Amino acid sequence: MDQSRLFDLVRASRTDRRAFNRHLASLGLLPAVVPLVPGPAHSAGEMTYFTWAGYEIPELHPAYVEKYGGSPEVAFFADEEEALLKLRSEFPVDVVHPCNTVVQRWYDAGVIRPLDPSRMTHWDNLIPALRDVPGSTVDGEPIFVANDWGSHSIAYRTDFVDPAYAEEKSWWILLDETYAGRLSMWDSVDAAVAFAAVILGIRDTVNVTDEQIEQMKEVLLRQKKLLRNYWSVETECETMMASGEVVAAYFWSGPVYRMQQDGIPVEYLLDPKGGLISWACGLVMSATGQGDEQAAYDFINAWNSPEAGKFLIEVYGYGHANRLTYDIVDPAVLASMGLEGDVSEFLAKATPWQSWPPNVLDRYVRMYDDVQLAE
Repeated sequence: MDQSRLFDLVRASRTDRRAFNRHLASLGLLPAVVPLVPGPAHSAGEMTYFTWAGYEIPELHPAYVEKYGGSPEVAFFADEEEALLKLRSEFPVDVVHPCNTVVQRWYDAGVIRPLDPSRMTHWDNLIPALRDVPGSTVDGEPIFVANDWGSHSIAYRTDFVDPAYAEEKSWWILLDETYAGRLSMWDSVDAAVAFAAVILGIRDTVNVTDEQIEQMKEVLLRQKKLLRNYWSVETECETMMASGEVVAAYFWSGPVYRMQQDGIPVEYLLDPKGGLISWACGLVMSATGQGDEQAAYDFINAWNSPEAGKFLIEVYGYGHANRLTYDIVDPAVLASMGLEGDVSEFLAKATPWQSWPPNVLDRYVRMYDDVQLAE
């Protein structure tokens, strides 16, 4: 398997599931039909893992394979809303792989249950900023354990954008009238709020005032007038950046890597002023599970091991939650990701996506709808 191709595919998986599955099938990594329900509990350890396609491979849980002789049963979801609907219907899965932004809502819906840190062998080695990421606890009890994380920032064409931006390293490029009609933004409530919050210096997007939300709306309305488009599938934006139709965009590093490999002069800011925007995904324990609980904890521990993290970083290009992982990763890979120093310091400079309670989410959705409907 060509690891660079797998890296590219995984980067695309959370925005273009159908294309991702087609590419996996072309590599012989995925059956033609992805099961919508788990099969009988006949896999190793008799537990079921519910995840995004591409995150079930043995290299991401090697200690589990070593102990049980194979991977667990796997079921796939296309997005977290689909996963929540299936969990609410008492879908019999044991460990699920969401991102931190939805975990609180899932817990309130009664579909996941608290975790026991005493049964997680790598708990004390988790990077504090990820172990304690917003949405990971309820009344002091952990309900989510992070494993994979990454960043969003600015991608820009070095041959079209003023070189001063390489020095300024500012998110304001996405509000610069100089590039009106040549900017692009991800069509996402989470991304819109995160971007506006960085511009306004708002670190806590949960405890926000009506005035702050109105300020976010003003930022986004100003940006909308300058945009070439809102992109929903990353290949849309990648194609427009490659052609020069778009010169700067809210993006992540995977597409930038692809374009650089093709000789396109594009860069990704690893340290923009105001910080990166970070996300974290991880594992939760389903309340509907019917499998072996010890196997479920063994699976979580395997995912959080440095060995799994090394593969995740070097092949998929994402960060890993275990601080010991970085001691065994190729230093050149870490340097290319801006992670050659203290990862905690890197994360401290980032604004994490947060888990919003329903009333806050509703306010943001209404605000974003207003922006989209504005002339």
